[in-house]
Amino acid sequence: MTAARIVIVTGGAQNIGAAIVERFQRDGATVVCADLNPHADKTVHYVRTDIADETSVIALMNEVSERFGHLDVLVNNAGICIETPLHETTVEQWDRVMAINVRGTFLTSKYALPLMTQEAASHPAIVNISSIEGLGANPLHAVYAASKAAVAGFTHNTALEYGRYGIRCNAVAPGWINTPFNEQLLAQYPDRAAVDAEIKALHPVGRLGSPTDVANTVHWLASAESGFISGQEVIVDGGRLAKLPLPNL
Repeated sequence: MTAARIVIVTGGAQNIGAAIVERFQRDGATVVCADLNPHADKTVHYVRTDIADETSVIALMNEVSERFGHLDVLVNNAGICIETPLHETTVEQWDRVMAINVRGTFLTSKYALPLMTQEAASHPAIVNISSIEGLGANPLHAVYAASKAAVAGFTHNTALEYGRYGIRCNAVAPGWINTPFNEQLLAQYPDRAAVDAEIKALHPVGRLGSPTDVANTVHWLASAESGFISGQEVIVDGGRLAKLPLPNL
């Protein structure tokens, strides 16, 4: 009988993170939710973690080491976004976004790698959540875009440096995903049907993305089925970036 894979998902308590947790659990994995808030499912191993804090990340990895002895998969999902014009963005706001989105990805990867080189680790893989905003621009998101572009660059180097240990590293760049956060954003518009139609029209597949779309991609990139893929950023955006704008003639 194959042993259950040990998986850490940062920011796994809600939204895309919760969908990623559920997808790995459905495959029989033992999932550790590293978050400031507990997961609603009590069968998920929860370790309260501030990924921007080195001491907190070390404590997380020590607990995983003591309980399981190794780590198979790390999903760096936790992240934040602010909506502020660049000239109004404070240094404190910049530092906070970078601390969670970039430093957090660095810290969890740094301290997970020794656990992933253990003999018991099976097809070890790191999957980072980047964003199409690291490839294109949305207004008021300069800090977020910079942080996600950094995550993509960090992904390439991690793959390069640790492939010799059998560790793969890839990134998933989601587009517009229908999360409660985005639902709240759209709810402010009085003609919701018109807004939905406009947003769907951006996507050649004719719909918004779901957290499950991202979770399925993350799960595949962490599996042996994608064993020859490393150092890549996989775009999950329903074709949005592939669509060139046309005038309304």
